[in-house]
Order: sequence, then structure tokens, then C-alpha cells
Amino acid sequence: MFKRPLSSQWVLTAGFGGLLALVLAVTLLALARSGTDGVYDAEIAAAGLLAILIGGVAAQFVLRNVVGSEDALRHAKELAEVTLRSIGDGVITVRADGCIDLMNPVAELYTGWSSAEAHGQPLDVVYRVVDDKSGARLAHPGGDEKGVRGGGIAAKLMRRDGSSCAIRDSSAAIHSSAGNLVGWVVVFHDISQIEQLAQQLSWQASHDSLTGLVNRREFERRLTELVTSARGDGRQHALLYMDLDNFKTVNDTCGHAAGDEMLRQLTTVMQTGMRGSDTLARLGGDEFGVLLESCPLEQAVRIANGMREAVREFRFIWEDKTFGVGISAGLVGFDGAESTDRVLAAADRICYEAKSKGRDRVQVYHPEKEGAQDQNTELSMVSQINHAFELGNFRLYRQEIVSLNAAEGDTPHYEILVRMLDNSGHPVPPSAFMPAAERYNLLGSIERWVISSLVEFLAAQCESGAIPRDTGQPTTAFYSVNLSGASINDASFTDFICKLINRFNLPRGLLCFEVTETTAIANLSKAASLMHELKTLGCRFALDDFGIGMSSFAYLKYLPVDFIKIDGVFVRGMAADPMDQAIVEAINRIAHILGLKTVAEFVEDATILDRLRSIGVDYAQGYFISKPSALLPAAAEPAILEPA
Repeated sequence: MFKRPLSSQWVLTAGFGGLLALVLAVTLLALARSGTDGVYDAEIAAAGLLAILIGGVAAQFVLRNVVGSEDALRHAKELAEVTLRSIGDGVITVRADGCIDLMNPVAELYTGWSSAEAHGQPLDVVYRVVDDKSGARLAHPGGDEKGVRGGGIAAKLMRRDGSSCAIRDSSAAIHSSAGNLVGWVVVFHDISQIEQLAQQLSWQASHDSLTGLVNRREFERRLTELVTSARGDGRQHALLYMDLDNFKTVNDTCGHAAGDEMLRQLTTVMQTGMRGSDTLARLGGDEFGVLLESCPLEQAVRIANGMREAVREFRFIWEDKTFGVGISAGLVGFDGAESTDRVLAAADRICYEAKSKGRDRVQVYHPEKEGAQDQNTELSMVSQINHAFELGNFRLYRQEIVSLNAAEGDTPHYEILVRMLDNSGHPVPPSAFMPAAERYNLLGSIERWVISSLVEFLAAQCESGAIPRDTGQPTTAFYSVNLSGASINDASFTDFICKLINRFNLPRGLLCFEVTETTAIANLSKAASLMHELKTLGCRFALDDFGIGMSSFAYLKYLPVDFIKIDGVFVRGMAADPMDQAIVEAINRIAHILGLKTVAEFVEDATILDRLRSIGVDYAQGYFISKPSALLPAAAEPAILEPA
């Protein structure tokens, strides 16, 4: 126990005690003399007795206050101790000499020291903290009266038994009422689960959930690193772009579960023929890519053919059926003279050429032979695009977006898609003509044609009464159109939309524009400006492919969007991967906090739809809901349509 310093109340009590003693002595003396001094002594005795009475009352009052103060102090101390034991953070108080005064139970649990054992020990003996990255010992409080650390340093706490855990800590100095330093308080909390979740999210963002391989985004990032490094060191690398032959047969015969299992098994087969430094990635449904680092073209050809033969010999068994597949591959060597986009484009083209030449083969890209041919192919596509404008060979299609809120009824919601017919009247998928249109500055013209045609269609629907025009409130229906960076950066695009809307007087909210998250971020200021201007005209906006970027939510404060379209890579894996479902739930919850509606893309089965409905997602879109169909009955629907 410790000795308590005298308070003013104790001093006052002692003073009254002394006074009472003095008065008592005088009174007794007076009483002793009362036999000889007569009445005068009796008066003195009476006065003394009165003083005793008054002093007693005063002493009782002071003592009662002292007892009450002690009770309040004891109660405050007990409350502080209970609070310290109850909080979830570890707390250590340190004296001015750097030795520990006390620790709460959480600090005891994480350090492995009891508070009694730690009392009087130097802080760095009990609380051993090292930098999470470098492993260097972190300084403890003592060098600065303001404290030494905030909460931004990720560190590891080394426990008494030799184990460790990830923490974040902070410290602050404690001063007396006179301003003198009396010690420090150190507070820390366990972030192991947070770090684990961050690692899982990072892995999810860069890997394919089905096969565990890196995804297209991470593959392109690694390719860019190789291209950049090759410019400095002159090393030669290779890119192998592979497409499975006859994979669709497995899906059509046995269903997607069989197809997924086949892809997982093929992943193992392909990895057996690779070197440790190579990267295998799943780029799409049945498309794979391999980065062959520091690999001359001749060696790359041998590796590619070895993988092709291994896949050809592989047999996939599902129930009572056996399947065999092959790969068509395009191989491109590069040494840093090319850009990432050109390497990918060349690999894609040469893979398509391998398919057109009979499949189950590796086609090698030779730029000296095929450069002119590549350019001629793109120019030929540009010619087809121009002819499509002249002949009216563009077609509008729509894919339904259903509301998961029964109260909204049958209000129409659609995404508008564009298709092109070639000179023979056959459909050309967007992936075939959009890259050429973008490269030769025709994408903006295509988008203007799409928007103009859509607005005319919607105006006709309003005239016929199919879409109510004057309801007094913004319509809940919407038709969304994709916008590219070309339109966002076009200074005249806003005037173009303004004239269209004023001419046809569409209901507010009926026209919606979709901008992909990557496009919006790449053109953040212009995208935000465009959105603000067009929203004054009654247009709405959706942020497409949301969730792929790790900083997605940070951009929402700058972009006045109405809808968030959750990227299909998370929606598609919800049924099998709890992490995907958690990401969808998080995006949906934050969107609703911000007052935004959510749309889930790539809804492919009833299980996913039911989970989206239970989570509270507002809208769903995908082939399970509906496939794209012609916007106008007069437009013949192509026999084959690719997903939007």
C-alpha cells in the first residue's frame, strides 16, 4: 500500500480537533475554579460548553465530507479499473523512468506477462515490437514528451513464448496538473484478421476464383513489367495465348459444373510443362495465357508444343462420358520494342489464325511478315465500319435488367447493345470491330449513332403511350447506354445530348449512361464534369464493372452516379465462394448507405439470383434473366450473340 498525502480536508479536520482540545482544556479549568470565583467562572464554563458543541457539529460536517470524497474517489477508481479490463485494446501505463506501472488483461494476454510480473520491468523487455516489413526493433516511449508513435505503423508484437501477432499501436505522454511528465500510456490492438482479409482481397483481385490462376488484370500487369524491363536489359520474353478447342461440347453435354471441373484439371495439366519462372493465367472463359520470362523464341516454341501435346493427350471423365480437348495457341516473342497492347493484340490475332488453320496447333508471330497483314486487317475492318454507316448495317439490341423489388412491378429497365453486320449480312461481334473503331477514332461516331437511334425509339414509345411521359415524377424506367473515354473527352458531346433531349422531350431519368470504373478513373475530372452537366438535363449514370479496383469506393465521392453495377467476376462466383458473396454484400451495403441503387451483372443461375435477392441487391442482369434481343421487331436478330 502507498501513503496518501494530506489533503486540505484532513488539515481542516485536524485544526478543528486542536481547537476542540483547547476549548475543552479551558472549560475544565474554568469548572475547577467555579467553586471560588462565583458567577464569572460559571459563565466561562457555559461558553466553553457552547464552543464544544459548535466545534463538534463542525467536525462532524467536515468528517462527513471527507468520507463522501473517499467514497467518490473509490468509486471512480473502481469504474476506471472495470473500464480498463473491459476494453478490447491492450493498454500499458509506463512511468517516467520507462518502467511499466500496470497492464490491462488484454495486454497481459498478448504479451504473455501478468501485470504483477511486468510491474517495474522496462517496457522494451515486456512489450517487444518490431517493424512488420524490415524486422527492425521499434523504439518505445521515452524519447519525446509528446509520445513517439501514432496509429499508422504496422508492427509485430513478439510474445513471451516466441510467437508474434500483427498489431497497430500508439502512445501518448501523461503530464501532471503542473505540466510535468509523469509517464506514458501505450495502446495497441490486434490486426491479424484485418491483414488476413486484406491479403484475401488482394488475392481475389488478382486471381481467378475457379482455377486459382492469375487473372487477366494481373497477367497484363506482369506483362507490362516484362515489357518495361526488357527495354533496359534487352532480354527476350514470349507470350503464349491459348484457346481451348471443343470446350463448348463439355458445357453443352454435361453442364457448367463439368466444364468448371475440366478447367481445374486442365490447369494442373498445363502447369506440368512450365518452368518455375513462367506465369499461367486464365484470361477468359476458355482462354489461357502464359508469360515465358527470359525465354528465346526457339525454347518458347518447344514449351508451347509440349503443353499442346499434354492437353491433347488429356482425357476428362464425367460420369459415364469421356472428353478430349485441344488448344490453338498464338506465340509472340518480344524484347521491349513493343507496347503491352500490341503484344496482346498480336497474340490474340495469331491465336485466331491458329484456329482458322485447323486448330490444335501453335502459330508463331513473325512481325516482319505479318506487320503489313495486321495493318491491312484493321484497315479492312475500318472499311466495313464505314460501309455499315452507309448501308445502315448497325443494329440495336437490348438486354433486360430486372428489379428484385416487387414493389417496382413491370417497369422496363434495359441495357442497350450494338451489333454490326458485315458486307454479307453476317453478325460481327463487338470484340472484332470495336478495337479498330477505337484506334481509328470511329468509336465516338458509333456511340452517337446508338444514342440518337435509342432516343428516337424512346420518343416513339412515349408517343404511343408505352412509356408514360407526364407523371409529375422522374420515371423509374431506364435504358442505359455505354460511354467510352472518347465520348467523355469529346467537348461537343454534352451539346449533342442537350439538343437531342430538348428536341424529343424525354421523361427525366429515362436515359442512363454507363461508364466503366476504369474509364471513369482514367478520366476522373472530365467524367465528373460530364455527369454533373447531363444530370441537370435529367440523365442518370451507372458505374459499370464496379469492384475490381482496390480503391473503388474512394472515387464515389467525386462521381454523381445513380447506379453501381457490381462486376460479374464477383457475382458469378457467389454460390461457390464465400469471399465473393462477402464482397457483393459489402458493395451493396455501402452503395445503399450512399443512396445508390445496385445492379448485379452476369447472373447465370437461380441460386445466384436468390442470394442477390436475400442480400437486398436492387437489380439483376445476365443470361439467366434474359439474352440480348433486337430492340426493334424489324431488325433481324443475329444467330449468334456474344455477352455484353
